[in-house]
Amino acid sequence: MTLQKIKQKVHDGFTLLEMIVVVGIIGILLLVAVPAISNYYTNSRLNSANSDAKVLFNSMQTVMQEYEFSERSAKESFFYGTAKTGDLFMVGKNGSIEKYYINATDATTANFTTADKIGAGTNPASATVGGRLIRLYPDYKTTSWCIYVKDYRVLGVVAASASDSHFVGGYPLKAAVKNDTSVIGTSTIGNLSVSTMKAYCTRAWA
Repeated sequence: MTLQKIKQKVHDGFTLLEMIVVVGIIGILLLVAVPAISNYYTNSRLNSANSDAKVLFNSMQTVMQEYEFSERSAKESFFYGTAKTGDLFMVGKNGSIEKYYINATDATTANFTTADKIGAGTNPASATVGGRLIRLYPDYKTTSWCIYVKDYRVLGVVAASASDSHFVGGYPLKAAVKNDTSVIGTSTIGNLSVSTMKAYCTRAWA
């Protein structure tokens, strides 16, 4: 190998200055890209949760219309009894209706119906509320949600991928940011109460 070739081989590659410039450019790109990717991820999760809430809202409204139509000539309502008017608060988790309050407050559980009629188990009968929702909402078993109904009319729904998820969506009032307490009044569905859900529905229709 000649001396000229040895010198040429030694000088192949990047100089220290070039390496510093490249590292600086990569750092700038990361500063721009990481927040953008994070925002995209957050917005995607929130949009998905808001979309789930809207589908559940429409599905539950269909269910309530079915009950209202079938009970027009009946002496009492499946949900509200002889008055045929009242509130319905339901929470779903892990593919089942975890709790439901009918004409009740946070402190009471004045249920007119029974758990088997509501369809509170993981495999509800097709004629129950849970069974009807499964038919209309494909993600029923993988979504946590809360629904508030008054006089057969759905006033609000919030939904998330899990009861402890901080990406909670709503309908008709949608969540805009993670932990959007201005929408549901709490950071997770697991913390929702009857009074909190009523307040959400009041804001949604204000």
